[in-house]
Amino acid sequence: MAAMSVIHARGLAKRYGRAVAVADLDLDVERGEIVGFLGPNGAGKTTTLRILAGLIRPSAGHAEILGSRVPGPGLRRVGTMIEEPSFYPYMSGRDNLRYAATLHGDIAPERIDEVLRFTRMENAGGKKVRAYSQGMRQRLGLARSLLHRPDVLLLDEPTNGLDPVGIAEIRENLRTVAREGVTILISSHILSEIEKLVDRVIAIERGRLRFDGPLHDLVERIDERTVAMRLEATDPEALHRALQARDHEVESLEDGDARVRLAQADVPALLRDLAREVDLLEARREGEDLEGAYLRLLKEEGGPA
Repeated sequence: MAAMSVIHARGLAKRYGRAVAVADLDLDVERGEIVGFLGPNGAGKTTTLRILAGLIRPSAGHAEILGSRVPGPGLRRVGTMIEEPSFYPYMSGRDNLRYAATLHGDIAPERIDEVLRFTRMENAGGKKVRAYSQGMRQRLGLARSLLHRPDVLLLDEPTNGLDPVGIAEIRENLRTVAREGVTILISSHILSEIEKLVDRVIAIERGRLRFDGPLHDLVERIDERTVAMRLEATDPEALHRALQARDHEVESLEDGDARVRLAQADVPALLRDLAREVDLLEARREGEDLEGAYLRLLKEEGGPA
């Protein structure tokens, strides 16, 4: 096992018949790290997390958590939030946590109130879960994963359904937990959500490792290649003709705007040229999630599109 690796996997694979969900995946995460586990929807992130959590067995390879094979005793020190959290809807949030504490054992009753306060759910703890919004269920899921003071957290899209304030609060929760030495592997397909939280990312596509390194390296590699520009002109047809004449692949939007993808370095020249031919009203770079940017990066580097 690699030195200091709290999460360790070698040759991890999962097949469902002929379908390959995970293929020959190696990964290591060290104590106290918050690592973003990235890739497009359907890339194999959830399957990998389920293997690491001992919920399914791999078709090949092995995983270790805290020095013990999965499944094994190390899983008692792991907190999980994989896929959308499920609770008993007819019970309150607090009662759901009490039930989870009973199943785990060795959890002091006061710990329930601690995790409710930590996730800002203390005022909603007495309400039945059936009345919760998706964001509230996500918070309760995080609270449940923290009940037994885990050494490792495996989180699958934990901010789904949260508003920007809620996302920021969860980020701060996770930073606080990591400062206490907890190792966190957090999956997402949204680059902008992850980049404010992690320094290192592991990115997969079609179940295969495509990137493992500092986040800024991945961002630079994406930004150096393409950006998406949304363009608006008084004459949309003239705008589209001008773009097509320059051999750009143009996406027509419902409101008549055009979206083009091009090298970031080429944007100033394109805007200067267009200004001579059409009356541009607006040109703005659009933010993107990792799904589009990462797939284009793979395509440009010769990987599967």
